[in-house]
Amino acid sequence: MKILAITGTKRKGNSLIAASYIAKKLNAELEILNVVEKDIQPCKACYACLFGQECSIEDDVNEILQKIREADFVLISSPVYWLDLTGKMKMLLDRMFMALQYFEEFKNKKGAVVYFYGFEELRGWASNTYNTLLRVLGISPLAVVPIHAALPGEVLKDENVRKLDMLVDAIKSGKEIRFDGQCPVCFSEVFKPSGELLECPICHSKLSLSLEVVEAGKTLSYEWMVEHYDVLRKMKEMFLEQKDELKALRGHYGV
Repeated sequence: MKILAITGTKRKGNSLIAASYIAKKLNAELEILNVVEKDIQPCKACYACLFGQECSIEDDVNEILQKIREADFVLISSPVYWLDLTGKMKMLLDRMFMALQYFEEFKNKKGAVVYFYGFEELRGWASNTYNTLLRVLGISPLAVVPIHAALPGEVLKDENVRKLDMLVDAIKSGKEIRFDGQCPVCFSEVFKPSGELLECPICHSKLSLSLEVVEAGKTLSYEWMVEHYDVLRKMKEMFLEQKDELKALRGHYGV
């Protein structure tokens, strides 16, 4: 097995230690892809890649997608920075329309998120954004693993190693595992009120206050993503039909 571990921090600490630990337990080949070291430019939102055209941006995103393509398992192992994922990881997420060309291929891949936080009250929604990165690639997560570890090496404390071992077992079996407070459909750890229920912001499932499924949602599932890309293509066509009219409206504001 070849594991690609994607991380987004310059610090050689818990993210790399966890990836190495998991690979060693599985006797797997490990490749580290640190997006901090990669050239990732902002998306132009031109939608060219949605129509099968090459991206006009010359950077390292195609190389990253090839690395994902070559891997048997994709592990996101990265920290929380101010309530969310790290900046370069978000830039990668924003470029993932480019993954459409591999969507059919990636849907058979498995992955997982291991994320690290130093303060419980500052975990924010980072786990959801890392989770979303896997999902827009078409990769099915087996787990989203929260690790309370800020100091380099804290990931090797007993309670954290137990979580890593649970992930190792999940990778071996191919079966999903969940931790307390996670959506039973998509692993989300953040929810919003919806009447007397909770709504998951990732899959849009309706859940009871004890996180039991009342109505399962499909947002960001493989099937939903395929439909969403079709909608985006139609939006581009709609824009072209209304281009002159919209340009005239924008002109009043110098845009």
